[in-house]
Amino acid sequence: MNVDKKLIFISHAQPEDDYLAVWLASKLRQLGYEVWVDKDNLKKGDAFWNEIELRIKNDSLRFIPLVSKAYINKSLDKDTGVFLEVSLSKSISRKIDNYIIPLKVDGCSYDDFPISFLPLDSIDFSQNWGKGLKELVEELELQDIPKSAVEPNVLQQWHKYLNIHGKVVDRSDFYGSNWLPSTLPKTISIYRFTGDAIKAQKEIPFAKKRDKDYILGFFNDSGLDLRTEFREDVALDDFLFDDTYILNSGDLIKGTRLHFTQLMNSALDEFFYQHENIKCWRKKSKERIYYTRKPPKESGSYPFKIDKKKGRRTLKGKKGDIHWNYSLSFKFQLDPFPHFVTNPHLLISDENGFKDDNQKYRRSIPKEWFNRHWYDRIFAFMNYVNDGRDERILRINSGREAFELDIRTSLYKSDKGYDEPKTL
Repeated sequence: MNVDKKLIFISHAQPEDDYLAVWLASKLRQLGYEVWVDKDNLKKGDAFWNEIELRIKNDSLRFIPLVSKAYINKSLDKDTGVFLEVSLSKSISRKIDNYIIPLKVDGCSYDDFPISFLPLDSIDFSQNWGKGLKELVEELELQDIPKSAVEPNVLQQWHKYLNIHGKVVDRSDFYGSNWLPSTLPKTISIYRFTGDAIKAQKEIPFAKKRDKDYILGFFNDSGLDLRTEFREDVALDDFLFDDTYILNSGDLIKGTRLHFTQLMNSALDEFFYQHENIKCWRKKSKERIYYTRKPPKESGSYPFKIDKKKGRRTLKGKKGDIHWNYSLSFKFQLDPFPHFVTNPHLLISDENGFKDDNQKYRRSIPKEWFNRHWYDRIFAFMNYVNDGRDERILRINSGREAFELDIRTSLYKSDKGYDEPKTL
C-alpha cells in the first residue's frame, strides 16, 4: 500500500447521483476519511478535468464509483467525465491492489457495469444506503485505509449543497417527536374455541393473536358463530406483570408483552382497514404503509392545528408522470410509556402502480422539506384520519375494548432553538 496516499475518490454521474455522492462523502468524512467528490471540491473556474486527473493520479488510494444506469450510459460516452475517470482508474488499478470498490446504487444490471469493474466485488447500495455504508466502512477498515482527524464541520458542504442556512440559537424551544401517546385497553380475553384454532381465527372480525390452541383479543365472543370451550378475562396489568401468564386451565401463555404489542398493532390496522378514505400498501417486507385514498382538497393539502398554530400541508402531489403520497406506518411500543411510533414515507406511483425502487424520488421530490415540513404532515395526516374534526383524541375500538391515541405527538423541551430556512 502506498502510505503517501490516503484519498478516497468518489466517481459519480452528474447531476443524477449528486445527492448520494455528497451524502456518502459527508458520512465518510465524519469517520475521518479523506474524501474527494467533484460536486463540492471543484470551485468555479477550476480546470475541470486537470483537477480530477491530478487527484486521481497523485492522491487517490481508493476509487469508489457510484454505478447507476446514468453512470453506465456516461461511461460509454468518450465526451463525458465518467468515461475519463473510469479509463484512468483502470490504469491505476494495475499499480494499487483493491483500488476500485464499485457501489451498485440503483436497479442497473451487474452485467452492464464498465468492463474494468466486472471482475470486482461490488457493494449494494440500491436497497438501503445505511446497510451499504456499513459494508463499505467494514471493507475500508479491513483494507486498513488511513484516517485523519475528523473535520470539525464535516456537514458544512452537505448543507451548502442543499442550500440549508438554518442555525442553532440560544432560546428555549419545544421539539416534537413522532410518538403518539396511547391509552391501553383494560382487559384482554383468552379463548379456546371448538375445532381447529387456525380456522376459528379466520372467523373473528376483530384484532386477535393465536397462541397454539388459544386466541387472544380485546373482543367479546357473543355474536360469533363459534362455540367457546374456554374463556378467561384478564386485567391487562396482570397479563403484562410477567412474561408468562398462567391460565386457569393450567396452560401457559408465553411472551405476553409481544402478544400484546402485536394485538395493539393489529387493532390499529383493523381501524385503518375499515376507514373509507385510507388505503394500505404493503412493502415487500410486509410493512403496512397508509395513505389517503383521495386528495383531501383539490390542491391536495389538508389543515392541521398544533395548539394555537394552524396551517396546511400537501399530502398528495404530482411531478411529471409520477404521483406521490405522503404516508405513515405505525408501530406500538410499551416503553418508556405506551405509544405508537409513526414513520413517514413517500409512496411513488405511475400508471403501473406503486414502485418498490423509489429512492430516487424520495430524495428529489421532498428536497425542500425540512424537519418542520415532515413533522407538520403528521398532524395533517392524522387530522384527515380523524375526519377533520380537529379533535386531539382518536378513538380505536377493537370489539369490546377501546384505546385512544393523542394525535398531537409527544413534545420535549430544549434550551436550544433552531431557525430553519424559509421555503415555499
